[in-house]
Amino acid sequence: MIEIPAYLIIAAVSGYLCYLFTPIIISYCVKRNLYDEPGPRKIHTRRIPRLGGTAIYLAYFLGLIPGLLLLPEIWQNNTRAIFGILIGGTIIFGVGVYDDLKEVKPLTKLIWEIIACSIVIWLGVRLEILNIPFYKVVELGFWGFPVSLIWLVAITNTINLIDGLDGLAAGVSLISGVSFLALSIIMDLQLPSFLAAGLIGTSLAFLKYNRFPAAIFMGDSGSLFLGFIFGVVSLFWPKSYATVVMFIPILALGVPIIEIIATFFRRLFSGKKIYMADRHHIFHILLDFGIDHKVIVWIFYLVSLQFALAAFAIAGGSRNILFVLQAGFIILIAIVVSGKFKPWRANKK
Repeated sequence: MIEIPAYLIIAAVSGYLCYLFTPIIISYCVKRNLYDEPGPRKIHTRRIPRLGGTAIYLAYFLGLIPGLLLLPEIWQNNTRAIFGILIGGTIIFGVGVYDDLKEVKPLTKLIWEIIACSIVIWLGVRLEILNIPFYKVVELGFWGFPVSLIWLVAITNTINLIDGLDGLAAGVSLISGVSFLALSIIMDLQLPSFLAAGLIGTSLAFLKYNRFPAAIFMGDSGSLFLGFIFGVVSLFWPKSYATVVMFIPILALGVPIIEIIATFFRRLFSGKKIYMADRHHIFHILLDFGIDHKVIVWIFYLVSLQFALAAFAIAGGSRNILFVLQAGFIILIAIVVSGKFKPWRANKK
């Protein structure tokens, strides 16, 4: 009898549940008139249901249950961490839902994010070591809490910053989720593999309804929740990988991290408040250049995949792996470019 890995079951169950829940949420939003309205900073030109994060949140945590039942030792060995993720994730989701419905002041949202992330860290999910470039790997000790907090709050907001085009945040989350699952398997990290599998299932299922033209948006409730879980998974790195600790998760989340860094410095140097939303994200700039919506989304997908391949190569510790992956990546680019860019060029003519 073939034994199916628990993480595949989690991905399948969470994906199936998200696939079932999302149409229900769409119907609920339509009945309650809960739409994301078009506006000056918005790209969409029609009213779209906005509480897709509810389906993601419910499907994600319900999808973890089969895996924990199949391998109860995971629950027994990580009880505090799992409770922390559940409590912290629920707080993040709740803040996101309230923001989707009534809007939350940036400072208030940040305070709740700090509370949620602090709970997870206090219950044991934190950085213990850090590789400082051109220096050495250091034991963080007491500083593990504040460093982990800064990292987790920052990553919590990464998916939210790229959630501006139909299918963009969900697709990048899917690619990053696959990256984290593969890396967790390579490093034999069971709980992170469960958490990453849930991200894959929910992102893939939600993408069906969120791809262009979107039938629903994930909203802050979904994007903040996904970012939070990615941040949590990125903190599970064994000391045996000290030489690359943090570089692998940075690569796996390369696209959203680039966006958050670019946004931070752009607002800082322009004299604007860092937390104030604007219409100058990377995808906005590409749209202003006249590049088609679908083409931009595929550009982000491909760049995200490139970062993922680099993370695999570093984790594998072999240049040969990198060469093979890069060759496959180039072939994939050729296929996608030929299929996606030709219609755009034809329209431009």
